[in-house]
Amino acid sequence: MKNVWPYRVDGEVGRIEFPTYRVIQGEMTPYDSARELFPPLGCWERYETRGFKELAFIRGVTETSYNKTALWVNRIRHQPGATGSTTLRVGAEREGRKVLAYLERTTSEILKHAGCDDTGQPLDPTSRRTKEPLVMSAEFVAEAIAACHLTADERAEVERNPVPYEHPTDTVNVSIDDVVVKHQKQHRAHLNQDSDNVAHEETNSGRKYVHDTIAHLQHQEHSYCIAGPSVPAVLRILLGYLLTNVLLGCRLQFFVDGQKTLQAAIFKAFAWLSQIGMILDWYHLEDKCARQLSLAMKGAALRNEALAELSSLLWYGRVESAKAFLHRLPDAHLKNPDEIRVLIEYLERNRPSIPCYAVRKHLGLRNSSNIGEKMNDLLVSDRQKHHGMSWSAGGSMALAALEALKRNNEYQHWFEYHEIDLKQVA
Repeated sequence: MKNVWPYRVDGEVGRIEFPTYRVIQGEMTPYDSARELFPPLGCWERYETRGFKELAFIRGVTETSYNKTALWVNRIRHQPGATGSTTLRVGAEREGRKVLAYLERTTSEILKHAGCDDTGQPLDPTSRRTKEPLVMSAEFVAEAIAACHLTADERAEVERNPVPYEHPTDTVNVSIDDVVVKHQKQHRAHLNQDSDNVAHEETNSGRKYVHDTIAHLQHQEHSYCIAGPSVPAVLRILLGYLLTNVLLGCRLQFFVDGQKTLQAAIFKAFAWLSQIGMILDWYHLEDKCARQLSLAMKGAALRNEALAELSSLLWYGRVESAKAFLHRLPDAHLKNPDEIRVLIEYLERNRPSIPCYAVRKHLGLRNSSNIGEKMNDLLVSDRQKHHGMSWSAGGSMALAALEALKRNNEYQHWFEYHEIDLKQVA
């Protein structure tokens, strides 16, 4: 029996090294404890225990910087300087990549088992269509419209609005959006390896940004967060989640801003599903109107007067009246009429997703994607959008994946079994 290299462990109680032994019989090695009992390690790697991962990744690097986490972890373990910030960064990014890879593999298996191709399109689309719309009854809607105290013409226009009112118990609300953080400048060639497959956005100043996509799902009292490198990737995981929790029979109600590429990606992914709807977030709609009127009109006073009238019309989903109002604006009040035309085109393009917000509020339905915006903050912005911070594509996405693991309360099961169930969280 021969003593060989020690097996190195990073644990919640400190850095520990265990002696390993190898049994040698002539030229044969019938037993090697380092290979038989312990997971293989690289030259300078250490095995990270479940307790250490929870301490360093879930309670540490997802909440504060790598440097502060390293000082905090080493202080708790009374081993100053034992685990460095670079070691934590490498470990967190490795764990985040494992989470994303597992979700990708699991989603592919779920889609294949459900009879879908790798993009999420069913091989037999007709088998997934639901004939009966899952919407509020006409009586409830009529009562809500009556409560708005509209004139006969106004009520007729509200009733012509094509956006239906979903039934909340049979609906999965989905808020999805991109989050961008500053891209870290690459100084060495090998540092580019983790960002080859991630999209970047470059501004006129030359600054590049890393894109993370965050989705928040809500079905009655249950919710779930998904983080991914792109909208198509997140939509695939979303479909896997719906299939796992037997929710594909529900209506999918997406809450989005006016981004054309996002809306196109959603309809492309779920074009085969009849029970799908899209609501333009009220805040983004009002903000778009305010910005376009600022560009078009002479002075803040005229802009505010026009915005108040336009917002009142759109709050009741009266898109046709809103367009007519914009056409009637006096030329003497405008400095750039082209911006009015841009706004009219925007309203027409988004007409299918502009509901009567007043009626939805009376019915207790959501009008906003603010919970999705909050998830963007919790999963990405609060940790990664501080002054002076910039990120590699792999580093940003890894932290978002670990934060989603924490928000979904899946980290303990993941660290122990390396599995994610994609189950609803109360």
